[in-house]
Amino acid sequence: MVTVRDVPGKRYAVLTFSGFTGEDKTQQKTGELLVWLKAKNIRAVATPQLARYNPPWTLPFLRRNEILVEVAVP
Repeated sequence: MVTVRDVPGKRYAVLTFSGFTGEDKTQQKTGELLVWLKAKNIRAVATPQLARYNPPWTLPFLRRNEILVEVAVP
């Protein structure tokens, strides 16, 4: 059974990067995104999330990863 329902829209700030998503790199990229948000006076309203889009056999330079954080809508 499929149920269709309305979901309220959300706004996210996203930082895209390639390569592996080890703990150090993920923390670095999360920090970069949060610093950018602060510089632009944009308030994060949720915990940052890591999104990985490729299978494990993808070459590192071809991988697409993102750090996403929900932000307040002005």
